[in-house]
Amino acid sequence: MQRRWVLGEVDGGVLSLLSERLKVPPLVARILALRGLKEPEAAQRFLSSSLRSDLPSPFLMAGMGQAAERLVRALERKELICVWGDYDVDGTTGAAALVLFLKEVGGQVVYYVPHRIDEGYGLNPEGLKRLSSQGVRLVVSVDCGISNYEEVELAQNMGIDVVIVDHHEVPQNLPPAFAIINPHQADCSFPDKGLSGAGLAFYLIIGLRAKLRETGWFEGSETPDIRRYLDIVTLGTIADMVPLTGVNRILARRGLVELGSSTRLGIVALKEVARIPPGEVAVGQVAFQLGPRINAAGRMDAGLKVVEMLTAGSYDEALGIAQELDEHNRERQAMEARVLDEALSQLKTEARIQDSESGILNTDSWMLDSDRYSIVLGQEGWHAGVLGIVASRIVERFHRPTVVIGFNAGEGKGSARSIRGFHMVEGLTRCAGVLEKFGGHEYAGGLSIKQEKFALFSSRFEEIVRDCLTPEDLIPVLEVDAPLEFSEIGLPLLRQLEALKPFGIGNPEPLFMTRAVEISERRDFNGGCRFRLRQGGKSLGGVAFKLSDASSLFVGAKVDLVYRVNENQWNGTSAVELRIVDSRPSPAE
Repeated sequence: MQRRWVLGEVDGGVLSLLSERLKVPPLVARILALRGLKEPEAAQRFLSSSLRSDLPSPFLMAGMGQAAERLVRALERKELICVWGDYDVDGTTGAAALVLFLKEVGGQVVYYVPHRIDEGYGLNPEGLKRLSSQGVRLVVSVDCGISNYEEVELAQNMGIDVVIVDHHEVPQNLPPAFAIINPHQADCSFPDKGLSGAGLAFYLIIGLRAKLRETGWFEGSETPDIRRYLDIVTLGTIADMVPLTGVNRILARRGLVELGSSTRLGIVALKEVARIPPGEVAVGQVAFQLGPRINAAGRMDAGLKVVEMLTAGSYDEALGIAQELDEHNRERQAMEARVLDEALSQLKTEARIQDSESGILNTDSWMLDSDRYSIVLGQEGWHAGVLGIVASRIVERFHRPTVVIGFNAGEGKGSARSIRGFHMVEGLTRCAGVLEKFGGHEYAGGLSIKQEKFALFSSRFEEIVRDCLTPEDLIPVLEVDAPLEFSEIGLPLLRQLEALKPFGIGNPEPLFMTRAVEISERRDFNGGCRFRLRQGGKSLGGVAFKLSDASSLFVGAKVDLVYRVNENQWNGTSAVELRIVDSRPSPAE
């Protein structure tokens, strides 16, 4: 796919001010400015990311005071508390952290995680009735509840107070909960709106600990060190793909340290099955090794198992569950591959039909119709647990807002993923008349639909996307941070960039560009190519994975490259390697 290269622009005065005030190299100052950190104070907070001094007060969050006070009352009265978590990665991890903390401070607590297929998303009447019969008088929802008006009303009628802890879009009519913690509420003054469900659960822990201190709850005993919960919270935060900026960055930066040294039985077991060696844990290991195994539980079976693993009292129990999650992840990968293949075949068939109608038919290769602004696919039997991943893969390939729906006996459940410039939930809101239910975020959503409404939804969604986007929006952008000469690249450069870690959504790993690079060696391997590259008299190694078109990268060619810089460790030595993201023949050629 063609991609636009856009080199970021930085005001020279801002660059000088940041470099001088922060005592950082100009390249680091440039990247900070491109991340929107143009004021020295904000940039300094970003670099320091201190739990003690940089975290905003939990009581800036609307509903926090009421929620913490209600939990204190439940602890004092020894009421049975239920933590109701969503089945996805930040719902299960957030629920586990809250359960463990409530138990640590002496709470009587149970937990509930609905089954994705059997019960669906959010609170449900049957589960609430079961909890009422067990004597539960307080339910704390984690990563769900904000769209459950009727269910919260039912809970109230049964004598159950509900505290909602949720980060999803706020509906016009808020549920009649005892307290709602959601930074998207209009009256919420909390400065960071990007927390995951796990991050909000951690903030409730901070607020509750503060209220318990006020009551003298910890007199004669040690105050809990809540930093120990950051291993779980960071797992949920990174795996949920929320921006690693602001509060999320502060939590993740310290949390990665906790995750690396964690002795929590469930974490140790999960790292073992994911084959992550002892020691420092990187963002990529959380996002691509630990997170998928956590998510696989809710996608393929029951997210409840994640909470069971993270709260396990014996290593054998934790390891057994971790092995189950590992198996579910393999099942998920196989099912994802099958559904993706079927979805692409569906798209390919449509493309051939369009080519046939225009008199041009090529069965060996195909392209998405350039006039198409969205992709909506649906088929009987597609497993709801993998639809979000499949939608993401299709967006990566075609850069179009995408909805993938699985049908079962006329009832459809779907996942949606978007691109910059199109707010998915706002788009779905404009389709509300043909949908049963929907919700989500700017870039991701979920929906329910009757099968007979599928064609109408597809055409209406296309109209709405077309109304919001331009043809240029459909061309993905590579935002390049800086041009570099090979003479500037080495281990000292890598060490400078370490101050900007952890990289992730909202704080991407820096992209660099070098022009007129000569390819002096090329070695192909399964899934990619290794290169020896030369520019300005200096030679560097490079690697490229899954390049859609590597025909211009032949020995002797001169190309312009966009890449990231990596440290390649081999046989006790370290060297810089370029991880090639895109290439073009150099204009000089």
